[in-house]
Amino acid sequence: MRRGRSARFGAALVALLLLVGAGALRAELRAGAAKRPITPDLEGHAPVFLAGFGLNRRATGIHDDLWARCLALEAGGGRLVICGVDSIGLFYEDVEKIRAAARSQLTGPADLVVASSHNHEAPDTMGLWGPKLGVSGISEAYNAFVVERTAEAAAEAVGSLRPATIRLARFHSPELDRFIHDNRPPVVHDSELVILSAAGRDGRPIATLVNWANHPEALGSKNTLVTADYPAHLYTRLEELLGGVAVFVNGAVGGMQSPLGAKVIDPATGAEAPDGTFRKAELIGRRVAELAAQALGPARPVAIERVEYHEKLISIPVTNVRFLKAAEAGVFRGRKVMDPQAVTTTPVGWIRLSRGQRPVLEIALVPGELYPELSVGGIERYPGADFPEAPLEPPIKKLMRAPYRMLFGLANDEIGYIIPKAEWDENEPWLQNSPRRWYGEVNSVGPEAAPRIVAALQELLGKR
Repeated sequence: MRRGRSARFGAALVALLLLVGAGALRAELRAGAAKRPITPDLEGHAPVFLAGFGLNRRATGIHDDLWARCLALEAGGGRLVICGVDSIGLFYEDVEKIRAAARSQLTGPADLVVASSHNHEAPDTMGLWGPKLGVSGISEAYNAFVVERTAEAAAEAVGSLRPATIRLARFHSPELDRFIHDNRPPVVHDSELVILSAAGRDGRPIATLVNWANHPEALGSKNTLVTADYPAHLYTRLEELLGGVAVFVNGAVGGMQSPLGAKVIDPATGAEAPDGTFRKAELIGRRVAELAAQALGPARPVAIERVEYHEKLISIPVTNVRFLKAAEAGVFRGRKVMDPQAVTTTPVGWIRLSRGQRPVLEIALVPGELYPELSVGGIERYPGADFPEAPLEPPIKKLMRAPYRMLFGLANDEIGYIIPKAEWDENEPWLQNSPRRWYGEVNSVGPEAAPRIVAALQELLGKR
């Protein structure tokens, strides 16, 4: 009788230990990474129109490669892939193609984030910078190539998942602010570096993800060579210093967070690096990589037991006549189809890495170029604003509670500038009694973008 009870107890204990062991395995963090070049073939993808600045800027050569770089994370039953892509922007329709192509190569589900760097020296993947007004600049062959290569990198990153540890770091200094010029009031930067580094249990590096906000347009409007701009040097230097795969995701770059106009001193000459030069791009990229590596130096491994991903599709009224006419003319080539009420649908997302019930890292996913005051605060009420009494949107990063907070701009879509409604200025008089209109609204879907995106993030964050 006693032996029977003992046997049953032993069997129950073994079953319990197996269950606990299985739970521990599910909670164990695993990480993987991969990269693929997405550099255009200037013949096979011809004509290649470079995006940003103006029309009919045709690529005449390749200076350095463009990349899709992906980091995969898995813990607590959640599997996530973050891909940073050297592109002016990918519409949600192309992101969905990447997701479908990646999942067809995977065993089991995975959530996928595709964030464009907003590189102004890459091919026009949105259609707005073609040979002339109203004619698309999209090469469908190139967009399909980006979809294929990004999906391959995402699938390989998942396929390389292995037990890992991560370290997290934050860094800010006046030097980072000096790399950015803002040409519209209020002058606000979200220039903090937030870094995630993953290594295998054997100590071998897997990847380093850097989140920072600055337009990749150091080369300016006269350049006709394909280049990843300053991220090219960030990748190279970071991989020299830390190994693994370097992944860059841009942040709140709206209004205009740009190296153009920023005073960057060249230590080799003691003089200011000229705008529109590869040297200026090199100085910014290498220095940001070095600062990120230094910030990681004292960081200790952080336990992660759960990876969560949440996404919500929202509708935003489109009041921008330029965008409506472009859609009607077929500039987007079937993307960004708007309903009869001129409304666009776009995703908003949120990521959380946690230990137990405690968030360690939170990431807001914003489908465009967010003004920094919507990220870190600093919205101003100026005379001349079109909606002077509009409620002020709460700063997104302050809605989070994790010690480390990232914001991914151009995540899973690109709808243009996202401007605080209280700062919206489409009609005279102009803000601060300016003699001319400020730049911004011309590249925004409309004044409801900011309130609706922030409200969606508040809802997602409220689910925690």
